[in-house]
Amino acid sequence: MANTLRFELYDLKLFVAAVESGSISKAAEQLPLALSAASARIKTLEDRLGSQLLLRGARGVKVTTAGKLFYDHALRMLRVAGDAQRGMDALAGKGREKLRLWSNTTGLSTRLPRQLAEYLEMNPELDIEFEQHSSREVLKAVNSGAADLGIVDGDYSQRDLLYLLYQRNQLVVIAHPQNELAQHSSCKFIDWLAQPLVGYESESSLQQFIERMALIAHLPANFRVKVPNFSSVAKMVSQGIGVAIVPMPLAKQYEPQYDIRTIELAETWANRELHVCVQPNENTSLPAIKLARYLARIE
Repeated sequence: MANTLRFELYDLKLFVAAVESGSISKAAEQLPLALSAASARIKTLEDRLGSQLLLRGARGVKVTTAGKLFYDHALRMLRVAGDAQRGMDALAGKGREKLRLWSNTTGLSTRLPRQLAEYLEMNPELDIEFEQHSSREVLKAVNSGAADLGIVDGDYSQRDLLYLLYQRNQLVVIAHPQNELAQHSSCKFIDWLAQPLVGYESESSLQQFIERMALIAHLPANFRVKVPNFSSVAKMVSQGIGVAIVPMPLAKQYEPQYDIRTIELAETWANRELHVCVQPNENTSLPAIKLARYLARIE
Protein backbone atom coordinates (compact mmCIF):
# COMPACT_ATOMS: atom_id res chain seq x y z
CA MET A 1 0.00 0.00 0.00
CA ALA A 2 1.31 3.44 -0.89
CA ASN A 3 2.34 5.73 1.95
CA THR A 4 -0.24 8.36 2.92
CA LEU A 5 0.77 11.94 2.12
CA ARG A 6 1.98 13.44 5.38
CA PHE A 7 1.25 17.10 4.64
CA GLU A 8 -0.79 19.38 2.39
CA LEU A 9 0.25 22.41 0.33
CA TYR A 10 -1.87 24.63 2.56
CA ASP A 11 0.11 23.44 5.58
CA LEU A 12 3.37 24.18 3.75
CA LYS A 13 2.22 27.73 2.98
CA LEU A 14 1.22 28.22 6.60
CA PHE A 15 4.51 26.89 7.92
CA VAL A 16 6.61 29.01 5.53
CA ALA A 17 4.62 32.12 6.49
CA ALA A 18 5.15 31.37 10.19
CA VAL A 19 8.90 30.96 9.73
CA GLU A 20 9.28 34.14 7.67
CA SER A 21 7.09 36.29 9.93
CA GLY A 22 8.28 34.71 13.19
CA SER A 23 4.71 34.39 14.31
CA ILE A 24 1.87 31.89 13.86
CA SER A 25 -0.69 34.66 14.34
CA LYS A 26 0.86 36.77 11.56
CA ALA A 27 0.99 33.70 9.32
CA ALA A 28 -2.68 33.05 10.04
CA GLU A 29 -3.53 36.63 9.05
CA GLN A 30 -1.71 36.26 5.73
CA LEU A 31 -3.60 33.17 4.56
CA PRO A 32 -6.14 34.12 6.19
CA LEU A 33 -6.98 31.56 8.87
CA ALA A 34 -8.18 31.59 12.47
CA LEU A 35 -5.26 31.52 14.92
CA SER A 36 -6.57 28.42 16.69
CA ALA A 37 -6.91 26.60 13.37
CA ALA A 38 -3.43 27.69 12.25
CA SER A 39 -1.85 26.52 15.50
CA ALA A 40 -3.68 23.19 15.27
CA ARG A 41 -2.60 22.63 11.65
CA ILE A 42 1.07 23.22 12.47
CA LYS A 43 0.83 20.91 15.49
CA THR A 44 -0.74 18.23 13.28
CA LEU A 45 2.03 18.75 10.71
CA GLU A 46 4.67 18.26 13.41
CA ASP A 47 2.94 15.12 14.66
CA ARG A 48 2.79 13.66 11.15
CA LEU A 49 6.47 14.40 10.55
CA GLY A 50 7.50 13.21 14.01
CA SER A 51 9.57 16.37 14.63
CA GLN A 52 9.06 19.68 16.38
CA LEU A 53 9.45 22.39 13.77
CA LEU A 54 8.75 25.54 15.80
CA LEU A 55 9.44 26.59 19.38
CA ARG A 56 6.52 28.67 20.64
CA GLY A 57 7.15 31.65 22.91
CA ALA A 58 5.56 34.84 24.16
CA ARG A 59 7.32 36.85 21.44
CA GLY A 60 6.55 34.48 18.58
CA VAL A 61 8.17 31.33 17.26
CA LYS A 62 11.74 30.17 16.66
CA VAL A 63 12.68 27.55 14.08
CA THR A 64 14.24 24.31 15.28
CA THR A 65 16.98 22.48 13.39
CA ALA A 66 14.35 20.15 11.95
CA GLY A 67 12.23 23.18 11.10
CA LYS A 68 15.06 24.81 9.13
CA LEU A 69 15.53 21.64 7.10
CA PHE A 70 11.81 21.29 6.45
CA TYR A 71 11.55 24.99 5.54
CA ASP A 72 13.97 24.45 2.62
CA HIS A 73 12.01 21.42 1.45
CA ALA A 74 8.71 23.29 1.82
CA LEU A 75 9.95 26.14 -0.37
CA ARG A 76 11.01 23.71 -3.09
CA MET A 77 7.71 21.83 -2.98
CA LEU A 78 5.72 25.07 -3.19
CA ARG A 79 7.81 26.19 -6.16
CA VAL A 80 7.22 22.89 -7.96
CA ALA A 81 3.50 23.10 -7.25
CA GLY A 82 3.43 26.68 -8.51
CA ASP A 83 5.29 25.74 -11.69
CA ALA A 84 2.84 22.91 -12.31
CA GLN A 85 -0.15 25.20 -11.82
CA ARG A 86 1.27 27.86 -14.12
CA GLY A 87 2.02 25.23 -16.75
CA MET A 88 -1.57 24.01 -16.67
CA ASP A 89 -2.87 27.58 -16.68
CA ALA A 90 -0.76 28.31 -19.75
CA LEU A 91 -2.12 25.21 -21.46
CA ALA A 92 -5.69 26.24 -20.66
CA GLY A 93 -4.94 29.71 -22.02
CA LYS A 94 -3.81 28.30 -25.38
CA GLY A 95 -0.13 28.42 -24.60
CA ARG A 96 0.15 31.85 -22.96
CA GLU A 97 2.86 32.22 -20.33
CA LYS A 98 2.83 34.59 -17.36
CA LEU A 99 5.90 35.77 -15.48
CA ARG A 100 5.89 37.65 -12.19
CA LEU A 101 8.68 40.22 -12.01
CA TRP A 102 9.37 42.14 -8.80
CA SER A 103 11.77 45.08 -8.70
CA ASN A 104 13.08 47.44 -6.07
CA THR A 105 12.50 51.17 -6.50
CA THR A 106 15.95 51.82 -7.99
CA GLY A 107 15.26 49.31 -10.73
CA LEU A 108 12.47 51.55 -11.98
CA SER A 109 15.02 54.29 -12.71
CA THR A 110 16.86 52.06 -15.19
CA ARG A 111 16.16 50.82 -18.68
CA LEU A 112 13.82 48.18 -17.20
CA PRO A 113 10.46 49.57 -18.48
CA ARG A 114 11.85 49.94 -22.01
CA GLN A 115 13.38 46.44 -21.93
CA LEU A 116 10.13 44.88 -20.76
CA ALA A 117 8.21 46.60 -23.55
CA GLU A 118 10.72 45.32 -26.10
CA TYR A 119 10.62 41.78 -24.70
CA LEU A 120 6.83 41.68 -24.69
CA GLU A 121 6.80 42.85 -28.31
CA MET A 122 9.16 40.01 -29.23
CA ASN A 123 7.14 37.47 -27.22
CA PRO A 124 3.43 38.07 -27.93
CA GLU A 125 2.45 34.87 -26.08
CA LEU A 126 3.94 36.19 -22.82
CA ASP A 127 2.34 38.28 -20.06
CA ILE A 128 4.37 39.97 -17.29
CA GLU A 129 2.94 40.87 -13.91
CA PHE A 130 5.12 43.63 -12.46
CA GLU A 131 5.30 44.74 -8.80
CA GLN A 132 7.52 47.15 -6.85
CA HIS A 133 8.96 46.07 -3.48
CA SER A 134 12.08 46.45 -1.35
CA SER A 135 15.09 44.28 -2.23
CA ARG A 136 14.49 42.11 0.85
CA GLU A 137 10.90 41.47 -0.19
CA VAL A 138 11.96 40.75 -3.77
CA LEU A 139 14.50 38.15 -2.63
CA LYS A 140 11.97 36.53 -0.32
CA ALA A 141 9.40 36.37 -3.14
CA VAL A 142 11.81 34.84 -5.67
CA ASN A 143 13.07 32.32 -3.13
CA SER A 144 9.54 31.28 -2.15
CA GLY A 145 8.21 31.23 -5.70
CA ALA A 146 5.85 34.20 -5.24
CA ALA A 147 7.88 35.94 -7.97
CA ASP A 148 9.65 34.32 -10.93
CA LEU A 149 12.51 36.80 -11.05
CA GLY A 150 13.52 40.09 -9.46
CA ILE A 151 15.72 43.19 -9.61
CA VAL A 152 17.67 43.86 -6.38
CA ASP A 153 20.58 45.94 -5.13
CA GLY A 154 23.93 44.23 -5.40
CA ASP A 155 24.57 44.23 -1.66
CA TYR A 156 21.54 42.01 -1.05
CA SER A 157 21.83 38.28 -1.61
CA GLN A 158 20.24 35.03 -0.53
CA ARG A 159 21.48 31.50 -0.94
CA ASP A 160 20.12 29.20 -3.62
CA LEU A 161 19.42 32.03 -6.08
CA LEU A 162 21.22 32.84 -9.34
CA TYR A 163 22.41 36.46 -9.70
CA LEU A 164 23.23 38.20 -12.98
CA LEU A 165 24.69 41.70 -13.22
CA TYR A 166 21.93 43.95 -14.52
CA GLN A 167 23.36 47.46 -14.32
CA ARG A 168 25.93 49.61 -12.57
CA ASN A 169 24.20 52.60 -11.07
CA GLN A 170 25.94 55.82 -9.97
CA LEU A 171 24.49 57.60 -6.95
CA VAL A 172 24.57 61.41 -6.94
CA VAL A 173 23.35 64.26 -4.74
CA ILE A 174 20.56 66.60 -5.78
CA ALA A 175 20.11 70.01 -4.14
CA HIS A 176 18.25 73.29 -4.62
CA PRO A 177 20.39 75.77 -6.65
CA GLN A 178 20.74 78.04 -3.61
CA ASN A 179 21.96 75.23 -1.34
CA GLU A 180 25.67 75.45 -0.55
CA LEU A 181 26.30 71.97 -1.98
CA ALA A 182 25.00 73.16 -5.38
CA GLN A 183 27.92 75.60 -5.56
CA HIS A 184 30.33 72.67 -6.04
CA SER A 185 30.66 69.95 -8.67
CA SER A 186 31.16 67.22 -6.06
CA CYS A 187 30.78 66.61 -2.34
CA LYS A 188 31.60 63.98 0.25
CA PHE A 189 29.02 61.97 2.14
CA ILE A 190 29.95 63.83 5.34
CA ASP A 191 29.06 67.13 3.64
CA TRP A 192 25.69 65.71 2.59
CA LEU A 193 24.96 64.48 6.11
CA ALA A 194 25.56 67.98 7.47
CA GLN A 195 22.54 69.26 5.49
CA PRO A 196 18.80 68.84 6.12
CA LEU A 197 17.99 65.56 4.37
CA VAL A 198 15.18 64.22 2.22
CA GLY A 199 14.87 60.44 2.31
CA TYR A 200 12.72 57.49 1.38
CA GLU A 201 10.35 55.17 3.20
CA SER A 202 12.00 52.83 5.68
CA GLU A 203 11.40 49.77 3.46
CA SER A 204 13.31 51.35 0.57
CA SER A 205 16.57 49.53 -0.21
CA LEU A 206 18.25 52.83 -1.04
CA GLN A 207 17.13 54.35 2.28
CA GLN A 208 18.44 51.33 4.19
CA PHE A 209 21.75 51.58 2.32
CA ILE A 210 22.13 55.31 3.06
CA GLU A 211 21.40 54.79 6.75
CA ARG A 212 23.88 51.91 6.86
CA MET A 213 26.59 54.15 5.35
CA ALA A 214 25.82 56.78 8.00
CA LEU A 215 26.22 54.17 10.74
CA ILE A 216 29.56 53.09 9.28
CA ALA A 217 30.64 56.74 9.24
CA HIS A 218 29.50 57.08 12.90
CA LEU A 219 27.45 60.14 11.96
CA PRO A 220 23.76 60.94 12.42
CA ALA A 221 21.44 61.13 9.41
CA ASN A 222 18.78 63.72 10.20
CA PHE A 223 15.93 63.38 7.72
CA ARG A 224 13.41 66.23 7.65
CA VAL A 225 11.02 64.14 5.60
CA LYS A 226 10.77 60.67 4.07
CA VAL A 227 8.62 60.23 0.96
CA PRO A 228 7.54 57.17 -1.07
CA ASN A 229 9.10 57.79 -4.51
CA PHE A 230 11.82 59.57 -6.46
CA SER A 231 9.46 62.14 -7.93
CA SER A 232 8.39 63.27 -4.45
CA VAL A 233 12.05 63.44 -3.38
CA ALA A 234 12.91 65.69 -6.34
CA LYS A 235 9.94 67.94 -5.61
CA MET A 236 10.91 68.32 -1.94
CA VAL A 237 14.49 69.17 -2.92
CA SER A 238 13.29 71.74 -5.49
CA GLN A 239 11.33 73.47 -2.73
CA GLY A 240 14.45 73.77 -0.56
CA ILE A 241 13.35 71.26 2.07
CA GLY A 242 16.65 69.42 2.00
CA VAL A 243 19.14 67.50 -0.12
CA ALA A 244 18.86 63.91 -1.32
CA ILE A 245 20.78 61.03 -2.86
CA VAL A 246 19.34 59.53 -6.04
CA PRO A 247 20.53 57.36 -8.96
CA MET A 248 22.16 59.41 -11.73
CA PRO A 249 19.53 58.61 -14.43
CA LEU A 250 16.78 60.00 -12.23
CA ALA A 251 18.73 63.15 -11.41
CA LYS A 252 19.10 63.82 -15.13
CA GLN A 253 15.45 63.01 -15.72
CA TYR A 254 14.18 65.40 -13.05
CA GLU A 255 16.57 68.32 -13.64
CA PRO A 256 14.47 69.74 -16.54
CA GLN A 257 11.26 69.34 -14.50
CA TYR A 258 12.36 70.67 -11.11
CA ASP A 259 14.62 73.41 -9.86
CA ILE A 260 17.45 71.15 -8.75
CA ARG A 261 21.18 70.70 -9.35
CA THR A 262 23.14 67.45 -9.59
CA ILE A 263 26.36 67.08 -7.59
CA GLU A 264 28.79 64.17 -7.83
CA LEU A 265 28.94 62.03 -4.67
CA ALA A 266 32.68 61.50 -4.20
CA GLU A 267 32.58 58.10 -2.50
CA THR A 268 33.77 54.75 -3.82
CA TRP A 269 30.51 53.09 -2.72
CA ALA A 270 28.45 55.54 -4.79
CA ASN A 271 28.88 53.25 -7.80
CA ARG A 272 26.40 50.49 -7.00
CA GLU A 273 25.20 47.40 -8.85
CA LEU A 274 21.75 46.07 -9.61
CA HIS A 275 21.29 42.32 -10.08
CA VAL A 276 18.67 40.15 -11.72
CA CYS A 277 17.90 37.22 -9.43
CA VAL A 278 16.13 34.02 -10.43
CA GLN A 279 15.83 30.42 -9.35
CA PRO A 280 18.73 28.45 -10.87
CA ASN A 281 17.79 25.74 -13.34
CA GLU A 282 19.77 23.73 -15.83
CA ASN A 283 17.00 24.18 -18.39
CA THR A 284 17.94 27.63 -19.68
CA SER A 285 14.95 27.66 -22.01
CA LEU A 286 12.62 28.23 -19.06
CA PRO A 287 10.76 31.55 -19.57
CA ALA A 288 12.03 33.15 -16.33
CA ILE A 289 15.66 32.38 -17.09
CA LYS A 290 15.25 33.52 -20.70
CA LEU A 291 13.92 36.87 -19.49
CA ALA A 292 16.68 37.15 -16.84
CA ARG A 293 19.32 36.58 -19.51
CA TYR A 294 17.68 39.16 -21.77
CA LEU A 295 17.59 41.78 -19.01
CA ALA A 296 21.25 41.08 -18.17
CA ARG A 297 22.09 41.23 -21.90
CA ILE A 298 23.51 37.72 -21.97
CA GLU A 299 23.24 36.06 -25.37
